[in-house]
Amino acid sequence: MTTSGIDVAGMVGEIGEDILHIDIPIPHQLQNVNLYLLRGEYPALIDTGPYHPLLEGTIVEALRFAGMEGLEFIYLTHSHIDHSGMAARLSAMTGAKVVAHRYERPRIERVNERLREEYECYSSMSSRMGFPEEIAAHVFDLASVWISLSEPCRIDTRLGGGEKVRAGDRELEVVHTPGHTAGHVCYYLREEGLLFSGDHLMRSITPNPELYCPPWRGNITGLPQFLDSLRLLRDYDVSCAYPGHGRAIHKVQKRVEINLVHHERRLEKTREGVDNGCRTVWEVALYLFPQVRSKPPDVDHFLALKETLGHLLILEEMEEVKRGYEGDLWVYEPA
Repeated sequence: MTTSGIDVAGMVGEIGEDILHIDIPIPHQLQNVNLYLLRGEYPALIDTGPYHPLLEGTIVEALRFAGMEGLEFIYLTHSHIDHSGMAARLSAMTGAKVVAHRYERPRIERVNERLREEYECYSSMSSRMGFPEEIAAHVFDLASVWISLSEPCRIDTRLGGGEKVRAGDRELEVVHTPGHTAGHVCYYLREEGLLFSGDHLMRSITPNPELYCPPWRGNITGLPQFLDSLRLLRDYDVSCAYPGHGRAIHKVQKRVEINLVHHERRLEKTREGVDNGCRTVWEVALYLFPQVRSKPPDVDHFLALKETLGHLLILEEMEEVKRGYEGDLWVYEPA
């Protein structure tokens, strides 16, 4: 079966009894979004992909190919639009109740307004970090593109973490893993040792931590929470993790430790950058991510900036670097 030239049958694969993987291609460097369908008495879909008229038909045909005309639940791992953008449309089509962590409510229920607020906040904050105006202008002009890939969606059930919820003929445990977003959750099938990890754990990349703008509960960055959430997974017996992008992770605890070591080394590199005279967040970002120097302005520049800020704030908390001010500009030096 094909839709708009896409082989729908090739997008749907079985990863367990009545557990299907739907591989949605997207025109982005991540290449795909993974949706997971659990069939049974309470058919449920984990994540929805972004909203786009072309993708809508593809996802609907993939669900039909899997034998699903209706759904009981849509479980969202987090509020980023590549995971939640299609939720309103699929809920209306299938009758599914939409379930997400309560902290994700603003971005899901009033996504267009919220994203505009956040991009305005990022834009005003970026000058404090020494982010060049011409790069910032280009990056934040992309806001309208991202906003167009989502529709506001009412959350029917708000999670807090620790709940058990029905999906197919199984029971999912809700694991609150903040950091990538404040309300990011993973869904754990204890009997099979399977974890649907969203963007908290991926096979080939280290997820980018949230920049809370405005600050959330006193936090500017989600990086400390993200690291704590990685350590939390040490307590779970996971044989395989199924992420929001890319391939399945079979050596889960090894991947957790790789990510933790990665951030330890990045902290050291960040300290080294300040020791070597990098003063602004952007100067340290170029020290950590020299590859962005030669790239045309795009979202990677902003991702580099906010991850660098996360590491600088941790080092500041550890009193290994100190922040000063030149007008509104933040400047760092060794403590």
